[in-house]
Amino acid sequence: MAKARRRPKAQRRSFFRSTVSVSFVLLPPLLAASALAALLELEAIENTLDNKFQGERWSFPSKIYSDSYPVFSGMKVDSGAFKGRLIRLGYRSSPDAPSRPGEFRFTREPHRLDLWLNSFEYPSYREKGRLLRMDLDSAGRVMTMFDQSADGEIYSFFLEPGLIAGVHGEAREERREMTLDEIPTALVRAVVAVEDRRFFDHAGVDLRGLGRALLVNISSGSVQQGGSTLTQQLMKNFFLSSERSISRKLREAAMAMVAERRYSKYEILENYLNEIYLGQDGASAIHGVWEAAKFYFGREPADLSVAQMATIAGLIRAPNYYSPHRHPDRAEQRRNVVLDLMHRQGDIDDATYAAALAEKMDAVDPPKPAIEAPYFVDFVRDELLDRYPREVLTSEGYRIFTSLDAELQTIAERVVRDNLEEIEQDIGEAIERAGGQALQAALIAINPRTGAIRAMVGGRDYGESQFNRATESRRQPGSTFKPIVMLAALGSEHVGAVHMLPTTKVLDAKFEWKYEGQVWSPSNYENKFYGEVTVREVIEHSLNSATARIAHSVGIVPIRDLAVRLGMDPQMQAFPAIVLGGWEVPPFELAKVFGVFANGGMAATPISVKKVIDRKGGLVEGHRLEMKRVIPAADAYLVTHLLEGVMERGTGAGARRKGFRHPAAGKTGTSNDYKDAWFAGYTPDLLAVVWVGFDRKAGMGLAGSEAALPIWTDFMRQALADAPHRTFDVPEGVVLVDIDEETGGRAVRDCHKVIRESFLAGEEPRELCPEHALF
Repeated sequence: MAKARRRPKAQRRSFFRSTVSVSFVLLPPLLAASALAALLELEAIENTLDNKFQGERWSFPSKIYSDSYPVFSGMKVDSGAFKGRLIRLGYRSSPDAPSRPGEFRFTREPHRLDLWLNSFEYPSYREKGRLLRMDLDSAGRVMTMFDQSADGEIYSFFLEPGLIAGVHGEAREERREMTLDEIPTALVRAVVAVEDRRFFDHAGVDLRGLGRALLVNISSGSVQQGGSTLTQQLMKNFFLSSERSISRKLREAAMAMVAERRYSKYEILENYLNEIYLGQDGASAIHGVWEAAKFYFGREPADLSVAQMATIAGLIRAPNYYSPHRHPDRAEQRRNVVLDLMHRQGDIDDATYAAALAEKMDAVDPPKPAIEAPYFVDFVRDELLDRYPREVLTSEGYRIFTSLDAELQTIAERVVRDNLEEIEQDIGEAIERAGGQALQAALIAINPRTGAIRAMVGGRDYGESQFNRATESRRQPGSTFKPIVMLAALGSEHVGAVHMLPTTKVLDAKFEWKYEGQVWSPSNYENKFYGEVTVREVIEHSLNSATARIAHSVGIVPIRDLAVRLGMDPQMQAFPAIVLGGWEVPPFELAKVFGVFANGGMAATPISVKKVIDRKGGLVEGHRLEMKRVIPAADAYLVTHLLEGVMERGTGAGARRKGFRHPAAGKTGTSNDYKDAWFAGYTPDLLAVVWVGFDRKAGMGLAGSEAALPIWTDFMRQALADAPHRTFDVPEGVVLVDIDEETGGRAVRDCHKVIRESFLAGEEPRELCPEHALF
């Protein structure tokens, strides 16, 4: 196929300007007037065409994607979670070795994964679609990786981001623009062969083609061929309705001839291949060959087989009638017609023709978003609308790459739904007292090292309620505030009136706190008191009275100021009840506080949008890791070490009973009258906060350990199923010492209750256990 070149703008002279003077000189007055009217119409057509061809021809919806996923040596890939990632991205399991992009195969002997990556563009690199081989050990972990395309060993790669949602305007059209040079030659030839074989010979209207189509249709007794050229079809799609009338056809022909005079075949064909309607995806129209290739075959045009290209070309006449999704037999028959035309015209040779005819119609299922994360999508849209006008987001075709992990989001939505259904079966009376409300929950998961939001669930059913409880609902956090009290008491900054150690003894008994002419007297769970206890025991067993006593000694103002520094609401008032969660916060805010503890005292700015890329691949905005020191690393570790004890011996021990084994730290929370149940916990790499309650505040009769902890546990157990067990790093300035639990002295061989405790360097006990040491 000879390449049609772009016509220089200087050659686009006006047909009106070049002929109007001749009309006036040579024609009688009446005919001259008619000619003038016709030429004025042609001038209007020229202006219309120029506005379309040289301006913004289409609106492109922006697309929101999940994060890419790194795969590296040592990672477990022979697992349900990893296979789920592949399937969600549209990969297909193959019984044989992968033969094209988007296929994978696991084998047992030898234990191996063969994976042909899809090609994709990410802000910082392009994946060309390599065929990879991964040799696995008996546990399914990657031992070695080979790029079979380049015959070399590699050590990592990325799975592509998955589409989450589009940002549409009123016209729901899916389209991605391509230049003619980017479209495979065989696909261009297939379209020309079946739609306008004389495209490069006519001047917009093909009289020979019209006559041939008329004869074929008369002889067959039905419409087998159309007489419109590609240029005429483009004019109709760009400017005209589908009305069947002589006047519309005449205007279409006139516009086509003017277009051919003013624009090159290259420009007309490129516009046609990007404009043509090729099917329907629900409420969204599929336009252009790039979108059709992804919609019907799950790959980019460059990765299509000749048979698949012929299928797309065959759709143009009647996309829904010949849809390979709905009518594969019709699609195959139509494809074979296109292949026959290509073969007879010399576009493909005998071998290619035979192979394409033998190829099965293997359209993939209509693509769905990799995940549905509606609350997160709303959060991202709101964030973007603060920076861009809505019309930009709905028309400029931005690709918005987010921090969301598709697999973690799927897990989060599932565990929230399943656990709420199970809880509701046990609290029927509470639901009746709450007026029949459905129980709600929120979950937010963040990588504490980067601030990347990895999963977000704002409620149990987005269809029923779009209110995002993860970011907008302010509820009392209960005892999840207590780690801040412990930080104020133990930290190296000595922010309060007293300084304590994890082994400091505190009285847990009825306590009254007098302030501003009022008296506040908190009680423990089930109104039980335990006498003299250590600071560690206070946090592990969530003792309210002893916590209030510690806070009273430290001072409420420094505790409030420390809470704000960690990320809580600057409007927080300094009154005693805040130390037991009396100030309302959204889960997102609490996640930021616990993120400081998890990240060694550093606050990583939460990120939902990582990069925004325009249609041409240019960077519109990018977000780098932003971090600042909030508290000393040693102080953060003291809190983490206390919260590890919560998981092992305290109110979070239910996670261990449910099989969660990763090193972790966390804290339960329950507000007054059991209206709110919380759990906030983290490993070195993943933090999650869960809230459970009724929207219209009413008691559930369940504590945080009973309602929120099971959701957190199920989420973390599944999210980290294939991850290695990493311990928290011990920073400089902290020493770990084995002590006797009862005496607080250094443990010796005969001590029966020994615990490894953390201390700021220089504050560790020097004396041996007085009960068991030999003097």
